[in-house]
Amino acid sequence: MSVCGMDVGASASCVALARKRGIDVLLNAESVRETPAMVSFGDKQRYIGVHAAGKVAINPKNTPFEIKRLLGRRFKDPQLQRDLSRLPFKVSEAPGGGVLVHVRYNGEDSAFTPEQLMAMVIVDLKKIAEKEGGAPVYDCALSVPVFYTEPERRAMLAATQIAGLNCLRLVNETTATALAYGIYKTDLPETDAVNVAFVDMGHASTELTIVAFKRGGLVVRAHAWDRDLGGRDLDDLLFDALADDFKTRYKIDVRSNAKASFKLRLQCEKLKKTLSANPEAPLNVECIMDDVDVRAHVSREQLEEWAAPGLERLRRRLQEGLAASGLSAKDISSVEVVGSGTRVPAVYKVVEDVFGAAPSRTLNSKEVVSRGCALQCAMLSPTFKVRDFEVVDAVAYPIVASWEKDGGERVTQTLFERGSAFPATKSITFLRAAPFAISLAYAEGADLPEGHPREIGTYTVGPFKVPEGADKAKIKVRVTMNLHGLASVEGATLIEETVVEEPAPAADAAAPAAAAGAEGAAAASADGGADAGAATAGSDGGAGEAANGPTPMEADAAAAAAAPAKKVKVKKTDVPVAAAGVPGLPAAEVARLAQAEGEMQAADKLQEDTQNAKNALESYVYALRSKLYEGLAPYVREGDRDALAARLSKVEDWLYEDGEDETKSVYVAKLQELKALGDPIEARAADDAARPAAAEELRRLADGYLSVATSELPAHAHLSAEERATLQKEAADALAWLQDKTALQSQLARHDESVLTTADIQKKAGALDRACKPIASKPPPAPKPAPKPAAAAADAGAAAGGEQQREGEGAAPMDADGGGAAEAEGEGGAAAAGGGEPMEEEA
Repeated sequence: MSVCGMDVGASASCVALARKRGIDVLLNAESVRETPAMVSFGDKQRYIGVHAAGKVAINPKNTPFEIKRLLGRRFKDPQLQRDLSRLPFKVSEAPGGGVLVHVRYNGEDSAFTPEQLMAMVIVDLKKIAEKEGGAPVYDCALSVPVFYTEPERRAMLAATQIAGLNCLRLVNETTATALAYGIYKTDLPETDAVNVAFVDMGHASTELTIVAFKRGGLVVRAHAWDRDLGGRDLDDLLFDALADDFKTRYKIDVRSNAKASFKLRLQCEKLKKTLSANPEAPLNVECIMDDVDVRAHVSREQLEEWAAPGLERLRRRLQEGLAASGLSAKDISSVEVVGSGTRVPAVYKVVEDVFGAAPSRTLNSKEVVSRGCALQCAMLSPTFKVRDFEVVDAVAYPIVASWEKDGGERVTQTLFERGSAFPATKSITFLRAAPFAISLAYAEGADLPEGHPREIGTYTVGPFKVPEGADKAKIKVRVTMNLHGLASVEGATLIEETVVEEPAPAADAAAPAAAAGAEGAAAASADGGADAGAATAGSDGGAGEAANGPTPMEADAAAAAAAPAKKVKVKKTDVPVAAAGVPGLPAAEVARLAQAEGEMQAADKLQEDTQNAKNALESYVYALRSKLYEGLAPYVREGDRDALAARLSKVEDWLYEDGEDETKSVYVAKLQELKALGDPIEARAADDAARPAAAEELRRLADGYLSVATSELPAHAHLSAEERATLQKEAADALAWLQDKTALQSQLARHDESVLTTADIQKKAGALDRACKPIASKPPPAPKPAPKPAAAAADAGAAAGGEQQREGEGAAPMDADGGGAAEAEGEGGAAAAGGGEPMEEEA
């Protein structure tokens, strides 16, 4: 089983696979590591990732992209409306206030939720991981922006479930970057932390995370972000300026044409990259719309002038993050920049100004987040053993809990402050006589998106039973901020405390003397030496206490010892908790969408197989027709060749007419029909080419065995006359057979059925080898040992007898000892057992 990490961005995605030898960032079908995060819908199938990239220019209205910006958003959110203004596809409000994307799919209008579209992107990454890893992928860790709220995080989790994956953790993107940066560091200190700032300006947003590293872990000190400031904003500045310029100079409105807008945006992105390395750059777009070619010239100075407000926003966000960490710029040991936006010189300069040091580019911007996610997944998966490295993230939005007291007064309490560590759990104790509700919400003043609701959910605790004799029950409610960054009421427990009396054990008159002595010593230390002496005397003689009777002090002590002890017992009972108003898709809806995704995958697979079958038929037609009049011409009769060529042309015409849209089975049947005619021709040609080599190999084999049959070498001297005759006969028969068959084959035309095939020759060579090889490879017999002279044998016997006598004399004491030991063991075994017990105890 494999585990993977996925970095799903606004424009591109990346997947890394955890293996025993390390983390590998995988290549897609085009041998690149970044895969476009988009889905294109056609009349019969979907195109995802690299296959969708080629469709967006020609089919923009049915190719949703920037799906990550749609997840968990409400349609009326002002920020979402600004995003929708630049998207060419149709988006409407869902019944629950969410988002629906409308496309033309399978010949009809269809609507998909952002969770479904994101699941399609994740499935594409999953297939890349499974193809590369050679095993199914079930567990993953997925990156999300640090500013994702509860609805957005829950929507991403739903997308992974629809895609058939178990997400072990949603990892904040910059936290994943920090993990990939720090886990391989071997020089981290034990005590004083090393503070590193990570700045990530991606396609659509910017994030800053300041992390404290120590040996064995990292702690996030602060997060800051701007969810609407990224590389695409610079593209938009160029787009707006050039669109206005073209409207003035060329009298065309690019914004009114979706394809023209997309063309210009692509060129603006290229222009931005060119200006990152050059002071100025030209722009040329042919036939942008209405057969008009446009040209422009832009300098880096112009772009920086247009981007000045955005750069100032970036400066403020970086300063806010630094202040939230409680550190100064001097406390930051290094600054790491990632993301495509940081390649712009003006952005790099702002980062350098805020932190007072030149940022580093030691991390691979395209791969680092997916690497960090794969590492986190491996750390959480039982399949892998990873170096101990603790990851403590920081809460982005403060969370409060509120409830009503018995009198109706509303109480609000902050549970998770911004910047506090998570995962974490907080407990709240209530005294209640009936079920009650507790609500979770974002605190007032939280840096939420414009128009985002503060409410997270309401949890009803109960029903529960009030303990007997009490007016109210003691309920402990656990509120958790889990690994995914989601706040929820994890559970509730009813606490029952009861005081019970446990009777003291009665004194045992027959207790061992050692125990009585210990009790007497304890009494002496408590009551005095005289009573201790009396007790000791009574214990030793057995008559002192009977003769004198117990003293009053002894009687009081006995009564006190017999008094029952009081003990508090705590009983814990789980109390049901029901959630309401929590964002996200219900489990039943997730299951339904997962089934729909499976059906679409099956339809895509069938369509892909159908297209492959069609391509195979078309390729066979072209290949066979060209060979019929070239390499295969001698192997087919002229009339048969012309008839087959005509049939191939007919199939070709059918492919482009009635057969343009047929089923897989029809294409397969057509191909089998043609192969039934073409394969025998190709087989004759292949056999004719391979036959001489096979015949030569049979001759070489037969000649070899003939040479062994007549050999006079010492290595073959042991072969009998019968064996030599067998070798001669088998080899001669094989050569005669080959000569006869070759003569018959030479009389036939190449287009006739062969009487001597390569397979026949190989079969004959195998039979010859099986008959002759055991004889030819038979080893010579081993030589017989030479007999010893009689005198030497006698001397050796005398010497052996003397040696045995000496051994017998020396062994007699050992035999006696051994016999004694055996006898003792045989009689009772006590000696052996007694000798073994100390060794066993010591062992």
